[in-house]
Amino acid sequence: MASLRDLTKPLLAAAIAAAASLVPWAAAAQSRITIAINTLGPETWWPQDIANNKYLTGTIGDPLVRLVSPYKLEPALASSWKVSDDGLTYEFTIRNDVLFHDGSKLTAEDVAFTLAPENAQNYVGFSRMKNGNIVSVEAQGDRVIMKLKEAIPFMIDGYISRISIRPKAYFQRVGAEGFNKQPIGTGPFKVVEHVKSQHVKMVANDNYFGGRPKVDELIWRVVPEPATRLAMLRNGEADVTYNELGASTGELQRYGMRAVSFGLPRQSVLIFNHLLRKENLPSRFSDVRVRRALTMAIDREAVANAIYFGKDRAAALLIMPRDTPSLDPKYRPLAYDPARAKALLAEAGLSGGFKVDLYAPNNLKDLAVLMVSYWQRIGIDAKLSLLDPASLNNAWFNRTLSGDAIILSQILANGVASLVYLDPAAQVVTYYSPETDALRVAGTAIVDPAKQDEWFLKVFAPKLDQLYPVPMMLEGRDGVFGLGQRVKDWSKFELHAMGFQWLTPQ
Repeated sequence: MASLRDLTKPLLAAAIAAAASLVPWAAAAQSRITIAINTLGPETWWPQDIANNKYLTGTIGDPLVRLVSPYKLEPALASSWKVSDDGLTYEFTIRNDVLFHDGSKLTAEDVAFTLAPENAQNYVGFSRMKNGNIVSVEAQGDRVIMKLKEAIPFMIDGYISRISIRPKAYFQRVGAEGFNKQPIGTGPFKVVEHVKSQHVKMVANDNYFGGRPKVDELIWRVVPEPATRLAMLRNGEADVTYNELGASTGELQRYGMRAVSFGLPRQSVLIFNHLLRKENLPSRFSDVRVRRALTMAIDREAVANAIYFGKDRAAALLIMPRDTPSLDPKYRPLAYDPARAKALLAEAGLSGGFKVDLYAPNNLKDLAVLMVSYWQRIGIDAKLSLLDPASLNNAWFNRTLSGDAIILSQILANGVASLVYLDPAAQVVTYYSPETDALRVAGTAIVDPAKQDEWFLKVFAPKLDQLYPVPMMLEGRDGVFGLGQRVKDWSKFELHAMGFQWLTPQ
């Protein structure tokens, strides 16, 4: 005879199933990944901000083409693409099996709308796509044709792979304000909650064209302090931490947690406030001897080992990593030589040293503090001000810092594609001089990738080495993940949007 417990089992199971169907978030075995991140940037979804907000915009949306390694592109919303020989015309064939989060179908019209000159003009960081360089963007059936005024050799990996396509009809219905309240895209995750400066909650897109993500729910939590992020990782409050640079990299290793380098090659560099503009106001940093002295005063290999635990090393050549194929080995990092640094300052008329304001992002605090200490030994008295990365980038991009100050920041270092950092019309310019600008113009007129590399290595690299326009500190990848116990595997990334659709939870 069946017991009362046996008789009630089916009823109990049915009740649990009914409750789960009414409250989806209560479903058993749901996987939740919490990301503790130092900043989410401006936390706007329109216009897009590729410098400070790309991880959010790229998680809810997709580009036409993905950059999955520094030198590898993959189709995303475009099944194929081609570029004219003169680099002025781009043609993208759009997939026909992609849905936006509201169920509407992606069309070439959505792509043309997103890339339209009037929209790209407002996107933060899209400097080469502004100021009339996009002549037209037209939808023709399942194709989109973009025409440029001037060729951009790195258009696909530098720009197209960063832009998440937006739904034209939805945006026109709700406007920018409505879109920022409830953004939608084609991406692997949907936004369900956003409390600015605190957290963003996303859930998996069941209809994602690349296959439903293995993670059901993403929670992005803003945690500015590295020690707090790592404590959360250790005790299980966070499953992924981002931007673990400096001492926190060592903490990951010390406690047996996984540290994964992520993103494009990048360099930490010194940017001089007075050398950002065409007018090139007089500055003590106009003298290449002073720029070299700032580097030679710092034992960069010791700093890299002390605070980056093998994840970084001294940089040698601007925007060109040391492991670049075909790079001449003669381009080596400047040696640590404080005596020579002092002599260079004396030759430049600064034998008594000088005072300077140094602005640095708080995620580079460890590096900045050590730099200040080394500089003191050669008579440079640097007053350090730490800002959150988004605020510092905005000050840099908008030229709002005053005085003959130094900015410590990070730039991408992927060769010709990073020549934008020497473009005086770009928001992210690091240095301006007529000589480097003339060379940059000549180089960006070359469309063929093989000829680009040949030009860079044979023509531009020697001049960069001679001018030393931007002192380079260290180089590595543009971020380091800390991974907790609930992350089983994460072996593939999208360099402009992390790629949480490829993360496998335990």
